[in-house]
Amino acid sequence: MKKIIPNILTVSRLLITPLVIYLGVNGKYISLIVIAALIALTDFLDGKLARIWNVTSELGAKLDAIGDKCLAFSLLIILIVDNRLFFYVFVLECLIALFNIYVFYKIKIAESLLIGKIKTWFIFITILLGFLNMVLIHIKLPVNLFVVITGILQIASLIQYMEAYSKNKSQKKRLNFENKEYYKLVKPILEHEEFLKRKNYPHHYQESVYDHVLRVSYDCYRIGKKLNLDYKSLAIAGLLHDFYDKPWQSDFEHKPLLQKHGFVHAEQARLNALKYFPELVDDKIGDMIKTHMFPLNKRLPKYKESWILTLVDKADSMDFLFHPFLMSSRARSHNLKKSKNNKKQA
Repeated sequence: MKKIIPNILTVSRLLITPLVIYLGVNGKYISLIVIAALIALTDFLDGKLARIWNVTSELGAKLDAIGDKCLAFSLLIILIVDNRLFFYVFVLECLIALFNIYVFYKIKIAESLLIGKIKTWFIFITILLGFLNMVLIHIKLPVNLFVVITGILQIASLIQYMEAYSKNKSQKKRLNFENKEYYKLVKPILEHEEFLKRKNYPHHYQESVYDHVLRVSYDCYRIGKKLNLDYKSLAIAGLLHDFYDKPWQSDFEHKPLLQKHGFVHAEQARLNALKYFPELVDDKIGDMIKTHMFPLNKRLPKYKESWILTLVDKADSMDFLFHPFLMSSRARSHNLKKSKNNKKQA
């Protein structure tokens, strides 16, 4: 029972969502406030009981996050009609939800941070104030102030989730080397002097080309194993798919669109792979490297493994959606300066 009760409290927030929407649409705000307050209390109780009874679980963490979001979204949609400031709270909460889904897809970890719990409580307090403000017409409540505080907490939560994700990515990279079969496949590449230079090539958010290709390679390897495909070629092509000549951030030369990095680096990587690892690169691996930027490259991926590399690389590169400022020239200069410092230290 101790394992079941916290999850029952969590699921209650999911089950009550249709009733909350019904009460809001029909203007029964007093009943809605009472029910929302009771349900918000379950958010405190489920976690508290799970910790006291030492029955915390990954399932509970997932249900807790889903229950919070469903209840909060349904209440916020109703409040936006009365106060447009709640629209910003709604948008920020959507971004946090999307990022958490993305993180779970990437590393299969459902993060639950203290600041996230504090943010959730402030959201519910702000929502309750919003509904009380609609009911108590003659009393002016500090709703807008709480909306601003909630927004600040949401932004802080998103930053914390990003930092936690970055740490978990590093941990996942270490796990690659613990898999002896995988490491044996890619050891000649990982220990090659030319390939090791990619540790100093900045790539995505707070990582090098080396970090990026290692993660893509390992993900492709695991997918290939599960689908009974050529996981050896996937591991090798995953490491070599961005084996291009120089950091793209250093190229400020004005070129025709089709000669820019995104269109040409796949062929550069294939040629370099053939130059430095001719004994490892066959026609299939060459196709996988050359077509991984599809649809930017005209050639359609020929093999199933080529499609897997293309999709995994796109998924890994989704970090840019959450860090668009990195595309600025200032960020590019910062990354290049950081890579130069790394070279000096090396």
